[in-house]
Amino acid sequence: MHRPSLALNGLKRLASGRRRTYVTDADVASARSYCLKQLDYEATFIHRFVPRTIRDAYAALRSLNLELVRLPELVSKPIIGAMRVQFWQESIDATFAGRPPREPICVLLYEALRDMEQRTGSDATKQSIKFWISRLLKTRQKHMDNRPFPSLGNLEDYAENTYSTMMYATLAFMPLRSTHLDHLASHMGKASGIVAVLRGIPFLASPAQPVKTPSGAEAPSTREPCVLLPLDVMAKAGVKEEEVFRQGPNAPGLDEAVFEVATLAHNHLATAKDMFARLKQGQDAGHEFEHGREGDHFHGEDGDVQAELRQSFGVFLEAVPTGLYLESLQKAGFNPYAMLYETIGIVRPSKDKLHEVRTIVKTIGSLILAKGGVIRGINNWGVFTLPKPISRKQMRYAHGHHFVIRYDSSPKVHEEIRDILATEPRMLRSAHVKLGDNKLDTLAKFGPPSWTSGPSQL
Repeated sequence: MHRPSLALNGLKRLASGRRRTYVTDADVASARSYCLKQLDYEATFIHRFVPRTIRDAYAALRSLNLELVRLPELVSKPIIGAMRVQFWQESIDATFAGRPPREPICVLLYEALRDMEQRTGSDATKQSIKFWISRLLKTRQKHMDNRPFPSLGNLEDYAENTYSTMMYATLAFMPLRSTHLDHLASHMGKASGIVAVLRGIPFLASPAQPVKTPSGAEAPSTREPCVLLPLDVMAKAGVKEEEVFRQGPNAPGLDEAVFEVATLAHNHLATAKDMFARLKQGQDAGHEFEHGREGDHFHGEDGDVQAELRQSFGVFLEAVPTGLYLESLQKAGFNPYAMLYETIGIVRPSKDKLHEVRTIVKTIGSLILAKGGVIRGINNWGVFTLPKPISRKQMRYAHGHHFVIRYDSSPKVHEEIRDILATEPRMLRSAHVKLGDNKLDTLAKFGPPSWTSGPSQL
């Protein structure tokens, strides 16, 4: 009696399953646009240099990694983060089974897999790619709670299982199955992963921001401030988490701990450069691949190594931003907070000369401090005649109240300050200068800061 209903429900489920396998060109174009928008500046730049045949794969893998990295900041409870990782694992499984869900990253990943099979006439590396992506997911889930690494060795393992693993998967999409290339990717990925941890110190050590719920309300984040530097390195340098939370770059021993971790990243990068030069000259790698018998690195005999290096050159450009950051960190005395900016603001004149200036400075100053930055100095210049009248909100001004604030912060916070001042109706103009290498007195565009004219005057 109920068989027709059961059959109908079964047909509905079957039809639903079939619809999921149908991916149109419009779906792919939309997914590609979404993934490219998710990439950070460095990944966007490198994306232009990787071979055209794997650009979709590169964008999908990097977007997936960014989604996983952001999870601790986007969820209000750790259990929700674990459920989200499980969703991604099931979505990846369905994508490799030919049933991609309507999720942009999965759609673009499916297109990259389909294109690889059409180019090579084989899916020999498909299982290898799935293995690497699954390892990335498992590692991100393991470190979802942002616990400090017990030792430098654990930090290396983390970098190997995340950033090196993404490079393995990217090479497999080409497909290039070479132990030498995997060996290079291992060292470059470890350097990139270690640098990512160093870059995250100012952000993770600052108070967590509220999480937006689906209804638009703000829920307190469960993430506590943390320092992910290896515990053995912190103990050796005498670094205490609480002092980093309270004092930021002035925490005793922080520069020494950062120096030791940065040295490890530099060593991996230097090893990779030496290997690249040796292989390019037809020599051996110079040392054995320590992970050669792990995971999915069994590739048999290597082919034309020089040709493979040329083909994979764009993938190995990941080493460039890593090296540039280490150079900047060295110039800054291994202070990960040392991003110095100078903002000059011109506020419309008012009857109460300092009220509007004080309000604006307090707004951006509070933002800097809340995000873990440091205010170096505030200077009230007063009212000056403008070189050229400025029109603002249907009013024309010939004079403006000038102030300058100098501070350490992340580039993201600096962009937030720019956006706030750009939309502030009382502001006439604002100019922003990145001071560079921690030499505030010599590089400040408008001269040395007047340390005596502090916030009390505003």
